Amino acid sequence: MLLVSSIFSSFSISMYLLIEQWYVVNELGVPKLVGAVLLATTLPCVIFMFVGGMLADRLRNSRIIFLSLLSRSILMLLVALLSEENLLHLLPLLFFAVIFGISDAFFWPARDAIITQLIPEAYLTKANAYMQTINQLGVVLGPPAAALLLSYFSYSTVFAIICTLLLFSCLCQLTIKEPRKVIQTDVSISVQIQEALQYIKTCPILRLLMLTFVIDNLLYIGPLMLSIPLFAESILTGDAFTLSFLQISFSGGIIIGGILLGLLTIKKQGRWITAVLLGEGILLGLYSQSKSFILSSILLCLLGICVSSINVPVISLIQRVVPKHLTGRVLSVSTLVSIGLVPLSYGLVSLLLIADISIVSILLVSSLSIVIFSSILILQKNSFRKI
Repeated sequence: MLLVSSIFSSFSISMYLLIEQWYVVNELGVPKLVGAVLLATTLPCVIFMFVGGMLADRLRNSRIIFLSLLSRSILMLLVALLSEENLLHLLPLLFFAVIFGISDAFFWPARDAIITQLIPEAYLTKANAYMQTINQLGVVLGPPAAALLLSYFSYSTVFAIICTLLLFSCLCQLTIKEPRKVIQTDVSISVQIQEALQYIKTCPILRLLMLTFVIDNLLYIGPLMLSIPLFAESILTGDAFTLSFLQISFSGGIIIGGILLGLLTIKKQGRWITAVLLGEGILLGLYSQSKSFILSSILLCLLGICVSSINVPVISLIQRVVPKHLTGRVLSVSTLVSIGLVPLSYGLVSLLLIADISIVSILLVSSLSIVIFSSILILQKNSFRKI
């Protein structure tokens, strides 16, 4: 039931994000403020992510997930009512976006932490792979479903449909039987935060995993995602169809990677991560030189497979090596790193583009940096290679 709850949650959230953007552009008529609304949604999630991880270690994760989904379903109901009465102006929309982002910050650490309580350690990688695939399916299918619904129904009706989907996810959570855990209620919040950060500092494997996340999100995700529209327009001289197909190729690769990891059994996950990271760097370099639509689509699909092939084992390793009473906090740090660095990467790439540095040059430098980093990991005799 956790899988069912996750797909409906991911599906409904991706629907909301698209409708939110289109409402600002089409209904409010202020396209320049789309970025502000998206920032209002994502920034609170980044800020409160560690708090969400801390609560995931103190409270029952199924209860946190339930309350997060329930709060968002209530928000969608309020949004639907305001939209029906033509009262959903920019300020209320920004307020709802902030609350939605805060609720999201409590959902993800609890969702990742509960897996370690429900799934035996030997099956964590497969479980995370299935979860990654389910989430990506929701991300891929949500926007076109939202666009299709908007072509037939009003904004208020679509918001009400999203509310219903989130409520169904809540009901699925009620069927999950989570084992009770021992909670140290006499330990202060500041001590708990220091405990998690200190554990990360003293654990060599965790430091390498966090560094891998930093390199991957800073040098890979940002340049690659910004390159897709630029490639579609200037290098491939394509249209909206070209852009959408390239994006679908990348998202499809993430789904394929999740399915493959669900079928494979990876014994040496540390070596797997470094090998895939090296392949990712090489593929990124090849993609930067591509001038063919078909070749670019194939390479983007392979790069999407690499994303799943790195993210899933990294999360699984964290779940394996971290004590269960610290899992939520440590996972929230890893999620914070992955979410927080992507906007920073976007900003850095944008500044380089403004400075007349071509996207091809940026991709080549990123590719070379990833290849060098992964080669160092492969050549070094560290504990990362033994796990």
